[in-house]
Amino acid sequence: MSIKQKEEITIWAFKDGKKGHEKQVEALISEISLFKKIDLHQFTSWENHNSVPDIIIGAGNNTHKHMLTAKKEHPKAKTIVLMKPSLRPTQWFDIAIVPDMDTYYLGKPKNVITTKGVLSKYSDLETKPKTGLIIIGGKSRHYHFRKNVVKQQIEWLVNDLYKDYQWKITTSPRSPNLDIPAHSGNASFFSWKDTPENWLSEEIKQSEITFLTPESVSVLYEGLSTNTKVYVFHHEHHTDGEHGKRNTKVTKNIDKLKDSGQIGYVDSKRYLLSRSIKSADLVHPKINEPLSETKEVVQKLLEIL
Repeated sequence: MSIKQKEEITIWAFKDGKKGHEKQVEALISEISLFKKIDLHQFTSWENHNSVPDIIIGAGNNTHKHMLTAKKEHPKAKTIVLMKPSLRPTQWFDIAIVPDMDTYYLGKPKNVITTKGVLSKYSDLETKPKTGLIIIGGKSRHYHFRKNVVKQQIEWLVNDLYKDYQWKITTSPRSPNLDIPAHSGNASFFSWKDTPENWLSEEIKQSEITFLTPESVSVLYEGLSTNTKVYVFHHEHHTDGEHGKRNTKVTKNIDKLKDSGQIGYVDSKRYLLSRSIKSADLVHPKINEPLSETKEVVQKLLEIL
């Protein structure tokens, strides 16, 4: 009996402890649960279990060996890997759900479902007028993170451009220690350590506008899957010596989203050899139709599994 024909299916989900990866797994399982009754078992590594999986899901390289071990023990189960595997061939899995920013230079394997960005839960909830959310990331191999430059951009937003908005500003596990930006009483600050598990997702859905640092890929697509207007702060690229700025799949994707108008962005310039901003402009998004990639992916899965 195919998975499509079953009323109840058993899912084994392998997690690697990375929030962005785990949110993708949760989004996929949540969408499947709209169509099927689910018996869900979650693991951080391979272990014998008394259930028999129909589907084995994982995201992140650290989950792959456990998924493949589970598949060896239960060969009838279907493995679904989220994101392009970098250490093992994609073809070792039954289905790979891969963001369009990941490239296959020798041709896309037949088992790949391509998505616009990473999977996220989607929402059509109406946002609250004159509310703003700021999400601060941290250092990455994609962009420089200059604390003072980020702080000045935040102050420009909350004190000048959107001074009649009520702001919530939050950090992430990668955030450095930051001085609290000056404001006129229209901003509240939240440490990621002190917020409930789903706090950020709920705030994104309700905020009229959301600003975030551009290396935060998972959060970016979470925003693009709601009615909030998404903007990214200006971060400078790392450089590759004499070759100029370093382009990664993340920086290329951000540039693509800017050019297509799916996200807005701060365009700032700083004084030479200084950490102070000389000027700043804000470019607004042109498209505000929420993505629903998870819905489309599950519809495909129910047809082919």
